[in-house]
Amino acid sequence: MSEGSRGARVRARHTVVLAAAAVLLAGCVDFSGSEAAPFTGPPTGEATTTTKKPGPALPSAAPKPPGPCIDQDPMVLATCLTEPTSLITTGDLEHAYVAERGGTITYTTTDLPNREILRIGVDASGDGGLLSIALSPSYDEDRLFYAYVSTPTDNRIVRVTPGDEPKVILSGIPKGATGNAGSIMFRGRDLIVATGNAGDANAARDPASLAGKVLLLPSPNTISPVRPRVLASDGGVRQSVCGFAQGGPIFIADQGLTQDRLRVITNPGSPDSVVWSWPDRPGLAGCAVVKGAVFVSQSRAGKVEMVRVPKDPATADGEPIQMVDRTRYGVFGRLAIGPKDLPQGLTTNKPNPQAPTDDRVVLLPIPSGEAGGGDD
Repeated sequence: MSEGSRGARVRARHTVVLAAAAVLLAGCVDFSGSEAAPFTGPPTGEATTTTKKPGPALPSAAPKPPGPCIDQDPMVLATCLTEPTSLITTGDLEHAYVAERGGTITYTTTDLPNREILRIGVDASGDGGLLSIALSPSYDEDRLFYAYVSTPTDNRIVRVTPGDEPKVILSGIPKGATGNAGSIMFRGRDLIVATGNAGDANAARDPASLAGKVLLLPSPNTISPVRPRVLASDGGVRQSVCGFAQGGPIFIADQGLTQDRLRVITNPGSPDSVVWSWPDRPGLAGCAVVKGAVFVSQSRAGKVEMVRVPKDPATADGEPIQMVDRTRYGVFGRLAIGPKDLPQGLTTNKPNPQAPTDDRVVLLPIPSGEAGGGDD
């Protein structure tokens, strides 16, 4: 198939997906002007696809070519992933970076085979492994990935570029049989790290331990490591952090011992507060933010919900709204925001796949009348 015909099919399908999403997004909450992270670009030498704003018409979807890892659902953006743990979206719907728990960072392209970018040696026992990734703020120049990984003795933050050995940024995060799943994101040039409690609730409350904390690492590097600043304590067995790249509140999806909580840090000098809590412990697994709302995935309940938050996000604006349940795509783990402020999610269905193409990256539908997409 020629690049021209494939590009035409991709553009047609993107128009369908975004037009359908625009129908779902027409509503009362203003999400315009959110501070979404800029497109960081594909691996060196690869072209990008520019996504144009859809017109009012809804054209027929161009079919995808047949294949064992091709999913005909237009909302499915990538397929055939193995234990995906972290997702970095790009400026189009065709491409993404996905971390897999065994240590692989994969570059996905819809309708084409996934490509391994690099592999990091990890200890994937229990719930450890390659647990989260983030691109360097200067990725276009340095091609650096930052990663939250497990070793046989601890959890740690490393940075690595293809073809090189990982360099340690922060070590000594406690490791347990469970409670290792953490998360990282950049806020400007500072790295925000959410750590699991390593199965020890007391360690999460101990100021001397790095377990169960939200940490800030100013301009992390390997030459002059800095001591992390503790932004929040008392985290659960699994924490996922999300927020805008350049400022605003930091949200934590926290899988606690007695309840799951969506917490928020409104600024680094203030204590965190609980935006919403779930006493039934549905298993908060991931979160993603747009202006006016936080999306949270639930691994036990098999749902993704939208929590509306006001400008001052200390408490939720009403009860969470269900976006999707397990019947269509299964269970979702980590979430991210892609073009048009639309959330994307990683399914975590294996070893019991729900579809032959599991696990997948899926564009998530938003309840009609509840959200509005950002402009180009």
